[in-house]
Amino acid sequence: MPYSLADQDFYQPFENVPDADPVYSVMELPHGWNRGRSGVWTVYGPPSGQLADYGWKVHVSATMARAQRVLDIASRILFEAGIPFKHLSDVLRYTWLHHKVGNRAQSGKFIAAYPPDVPSAQRLMELLSDALRDEQGPHILGDRRFRDSSVVAYRYGSFVDTSRTRPDGLPERLVPDGFGELVPDQRGVTFILPAGVTDPFAAPATPAPPTHTDSVPQPEAVTFDGLRFERVLQRSSGGAAYQAVTTDTGRRVFVKEARAHVGLHWNHTSGQERLQHEHTVLSELQEKAPGIAPQPLSHFRRWENTFLVTEFIEGRSLRTWMVEHLPSIKVGSPASTYEAYYARCLTVLDQLREQIARLHAAGYVFVDMTPNNVMVDDEDRVRLIDFEAASRSADSFPLLGTDGFFPRLSLTKLKRLAQEDPQYFDWYGLSGIARFLLGPLYDLVQREPGVLRHVRHSLEETAPVPERLWQEATRFTDPEVATSLPSPEEVAADPLRHLRLLRDLTADAIVAVADPDADVVFPTVPRGYESNTRSVAYGTAGVLHALRLAGRETDPTILSRLAESALRERHDAAPGITVGSAGVAWVLADHGMIEEARALLDAAERHPVLAQRATLGEGTAGVALTHLALYGHDGDERHLRRAAELRAEIPEDGPGLATVLGYNHATGLLNGRSGIALLDHYLYRMLGDKAARTRGLGLLRTELLRARPSGEGGVAFPVSDKDTRSMIYLYAGAAGFATVVTRYLDDLSDDQDADLLKALTASLAACRTPFTVYSGLFEGRAGLVFALAEHAARTGDQDTHQAAVDAARRLYGHAVAHHTGARFVGEGTVRFSADLATGSAGVLLALTRLLDNRADAFFTLDSLAARMATSRG
Repeated sequence: MPYSLADQDFYQPFENVPDADPVYSVMELPHGWNRGRSGVWTVYGPPSGQLADYGWKVHVSATMARAQRVLDIASRILFEAGIPFKHLSDVLRYTWLHHKVGNRAQSGKFIAAYPPDVPSAQRLMELLSDALRDEQGPHILGDRRFRDSSVVAYRYGSFVDTSRTRPDGLPERLVPDGFGELVPDQRGVTFILPAGVTDPFAAPATPAPPTHTDSVPQPEAVTFDGLRFERVLQRSSGGAAYQAVTTDTGRRVFVKEARAHVGLHWNHTSGQERLQHEHTVLSELQEKAPGIAPQPLSHFRRWENTFLVTEFIEGRSLRTWMVEHLPSIKVGSPASTYEAYYARCLTVLDQLREQIARLHAAGYVFVDMTPNNVMVDDEDRVRLIDFEAASRSADSFPLLGTDGFFPRLSLTKLKRLAQEDPQYFDWYGLSGIARFLLGPLYDLVQREPGVLRHVRHSLEETAPVPERLWQEATRFTDPEVATSLPSPEEVAADPLRHLRLLRDLTADAIVAVADPDADVVFPTVPRGYESNTRSVAYGTAGVLHALRLAGRETDPTILSRLAESALRERHDAAPGITVGSAGVAWVLADHGMIEEARALLDAAERHPVLAQRATLGEGTAGVALTHLALYGHDGDERHLRRAAELRAEIPEDGPGLATVLGYNHATGLLNGRSGIALLDHYLYRMLGDKAARTRGLGLLRTELLRARPSGEGGVAFPVSDKDTRSMIYLYAGAAGFATVVTRYLDDLSDDQDADLLKALTASLAACRTPFTVYSGLFEGRAGLVFALAEHAARTGDQDTHQAAVDAARRLYGHAVAHHTGARFVGEGTVRFSADLATGSAGVLLALTRLLDNRADAFFTLDSLAARMATSRG
């Protein structure tokens, strides 16, 4: 969310959002002190300019109403003590850090101070606690409160940016443990101390405070107020939701918790205020419209938190129900399945319409009509939940809702609409739910209503969409609105011509949005800002790669800036292909910058975290493959030797290898065994290493053990042991698996390798899935197009080629017309992105692969391998 506040079209860092009144500031800066900005913080440094590297941070919390007053009191003490500190800069940043969907580990912090040693920290906390004894503030989950203070707390951690880059490009802050070894500075929701560090502030005569300081301890062990907590259903910055049973009757109940002074909404209401409001609404509805809302059972305070207990609504959210049943996300679903699904959708919508009407008759509007707030049981019976936004029609309510289910209008128009026709918001939300049930495109339809026509056309290739369902889905959205993009009928009549048009429009829009003078040349997604905006996956290198393949001239200013910044930061950047130096080196080499590529690859090899990953995307396999790519440019046989030596450093398949795959024993082309098998294929084809072929086939068979059926005849893979979502995509899933197995086809026999051949067929079948949420290359439609086009080009299979064309046609169901061309939303689907992993560059690459038969589009070496095989022969 913070990356979507600065701009309506593109993700941008939160610091780009202008300050909002009130702005928090000290009234008078002492002589010699300096003041600056760092992200969401205003930072103050004493004249000495000295800051310890680590130690005991002191945090001060405050309520929003008292924030400036707390800052006035605390800053005087901090200035007198000469201790550097920072505070949230304004009310907008305060609201975000304390927002109900904000970062739980950060929530509650208002001031952070950095005393140089334990005595200074002790004295500072004593002074602050005394001066702020009458103040109240939120509890900071990862801190311990100092003695009996409600607002002063502390934790052990790093003060300065002592960090290392993880293989995925994200920073990992470090702090010395009690033995002087640097260990991760864990910033979570429990009070954690590194080995050998003890709490010097805990009173020795009494037990130390519990290390688990979350708002409610693990519910399996908690019983209070007549409730036994069984499991956590959801956690947020503002509290949590639980399943519990009453201790006297054993009745299952739902419990919602609101922590004090946090869980804010943009209208500045707190979670506890909204929980009180919800209890009032539920109680009144129980009298006026019984059965329409969960029955309230009790509302009470425990510790600093408040709890609302209601009846437990059986079933699953409508979002989960849709994922379980939507036939278009499963390959091969027959017409009868679509027809049955549509009938169930109409049943759901009819019930919701009736419940909304009853709610309006009782004098209320629901406002937050989203799939997460609708429960569906095994008999498709529907109940509304989460009434915290519900209001009497005459009341004011938050004029901000979930993208795709709330009108996209100016604030002025929303205010007028809320006064004139508040029920409009519920009917709009119901229409959004109908659109969601056809395919979860969220706010994309609000940007480009015409995508609905493409969605309907795609669905009706199997079965017609009932007119009543279509009318509800388009009640507030006109799919016939004028657009510069072709209709689905036009695309179907001449697909190749219109796919070339889409490719050109996509490239045009990417070129138009480039800002050669900016730190971030091409718009990316939050993960790009947090990792590496120069990278292949999320940055300049990936976009230039796609543009070059598409025949677009590279801006020399952008290319030179990429090389300069990558070389400057090469010792800090991650080493791998997707987010690190190896990928940038490959792109620079393809642009003729060989010396710069060598320097980057050398830095990648020497990076201390390289040994933590064996994978293609983030680790050793990718660096080895880049050596093979550079051999194709400079003919230096050292690259061949280094590639073989790096492969020898990767553990044999087994427990040792599992520890150096992606997080939690990941699968896939980029983070799993499949990517290492791709390297083995090239070591065999380019160096004649038959052992590499054997290893690669073994890795593919091990990966296959984790596959699971998907749809009719398809196959999918879990992301990891922890993330068990079934994936069919390029980065993890069937598309990536097929991309690698296709290259081993000449080495497979019908008898010995029937399992892999069958899995390849099933993987390609999964790539024909009619609907995907995302359009991107890594986890979306473009990656499926790419995998199908790869197989078709390498095998000459016309059926797969036609499947690739059909899959590509559906990219029009994600395209948004713009005067510069065609744009695509990135990860999160609420803003556009130009990057390779999630945005327009990935779409461009996939279309280029399909339309131009452009080999080695996604960092493979088939052309080089063929040349070397010919020369050896």
